[in-house]
Amino acid sequence: MVSRREVGAVLVLGLLGLACLLLGTRVARADDVMVRARPASGVERRLEFSDLVLEEALRRTVKKYGPYRIEWVTAVLARERMLLELVSGEVYNTSVMASQPSWEAQLLPIWIPLDMGLSNYRIALTHRDAQEKIAAVRTLDELKALRVGLGAGWSSRRVMDFNQFNVVLGESFEPLLKMLMAGRIDYFPRGMNEVFVEFDDRASANPDLVIERSVVIDFPLPGYVFVSPKAPRLHKRLTEGMEAMVRDGSLRKMVSEYHAEMIKRANFCERQVFRIENPFLSEKTPLKRKELWFNPYDPKTGICAVKVRKPVKK
Repeated sequence: MVSRREVGAVLVLGLLGLACLLLGTRVARADDVMVRARPASGVERRLEFSDLVLEEALRRTVKKYGPYRIEWVTAVLARERMLLELVSGEVYNTSVMASQPSWEAQLLPIWIPLDMGLSNYRIALTHRDAQEKIAAVRTLDELKALRVGLGAGWSSRRVMDFNQFNVVLGESFEPLLKMLMAGRIDYFPRGMNEVFVEFDDRASANPDLVIERSVVIDFPLPGYVFVSPKAPRLHKRLTEGMEAMVRDGSLRKMVSEYHAEMIKRANFCERQVFRIENPFLSEKTPLKRKELWFNPYDPKTGICAVKVRKPVKK
């Protein structure tokens, strides 16, 4: 005959087992939390597209990974500080940044350019008085001789230094804009995903500011999603979601639709294309995966399917 004490012990063990089962279920289905930094003065328009892509990647993986949350912490951090924060993983666990060896070595990159390489195409801000000088350029050497303004810590600065451009350094965007307006530099190249937003925001205060109309500089500088090494599950989940978006063409569709106005304003087909080398790319850069890259000069896109000005190298 079972004693009352033994029955009590069985009940306690049963309740503990049930609690463990419930707790285990909760742990298994705990939300994946993606935490990113946001500027204090509101959401930058350049962040909107990455938000859309990352949320879609998380949404697509709910069946396998379960619920998710996206959180934002108000902050504007320099790249070096953000790298340290992501390595620790204590506050932030995800960021989008142009490819850099130090980030690739210390964080978990997703080897898919978030904007499919639209930022590879550099279109310049310039002073209206410098436009004719730039439009007269016919060779890469002539372009290199002009004064190009770049941020000291920017990845594009390293690339253009390597290619022997006449680089004039500035601390950040606003000081470079002042240098451009004062005639101390001839042009200020920006990613295609940046230049129109920046021009629209500042044109009224700078009436001599124009978007250069005749040249595009093309070099691979992919922007990747970087995840903290403290969040390997989130990295795996985002990678699987983005790969699914590549396979079914939805990432390309999002890039084309979201940036449709910018692509139109870029007027790619009327520009000389100067292609230069980026020797700082990792050997893991997926340059051979053509499905990951947006190319306006590929007839399949329909953008420049007709007559195109031939690229000039020298």
